[in-house]
Amino acid sequence: MSKVLIPEKKAKIKRAIFKKADTFGYASCARNDSGRFMDELVEDPEVGGVLKEYMSKEKIRTYIKDGVLNAYTKELTKKVLASASPFETIQQIYSVPSSIIQKSQSKSMGVSVSRSDDGRIFVISGGTVLKWETALRKALDLIARQPGLIVNGTTPSICLHLAVINQNITDGEKKHIAAALEAIFVKARFCAG
Repeated sequence: MSKVLIPEKKAKIKRAIFKKADTFGYASCARNDSGRFMDELVEDPEVGGVLKEYMSKEKIRTYIKDGVLNAYTKELTKKVLASASPFETIQQIYSVPSSIIQKSQSKSMGVSVSRSDDGRIFVISGGTVLKWETALRKALDLIARQPGLIVNGTTPSICLHLAVINQNITDGEKKHIAAALEAIFVKARFCAG
């Protein structure tokens, strides 16, 4: 019978991995470097050394990647997106003041609906640069589920808050994403932490 990893040890391992990920610069490292970092964590006495008492080496890698590093990345994304105000975005991009009339939260990134003083409706949806399509889908799903957002036949304006947690994205890539979205009348605001 295998041993069960108790919550206190899980929390201690998670804290250790988060600290090591910060020090290593995991969020902005290249794929090869992330593989090397994973190897280091598996061999680290504080991480892999403890986990090997509870699981096989293959399961250690999966646990670290799926159970801890994904949570680490989501937490960073959430922090970056929290710094981007829907009010400021609407003012900056559309040049109108607005007020939030609806806000919903998914696990890590929310969608908000705002109305400007002149009656226009805006849907702001958050996500990561790498998964901007998911942020767009969340905005479109909200509009489809709530037909009352379409006023006098006018669909709400959509703007995506896209978290840049991997600093390797170039200005050219940002321009490409913005141009692709602009083709369907969607705006993008890139948010860095």
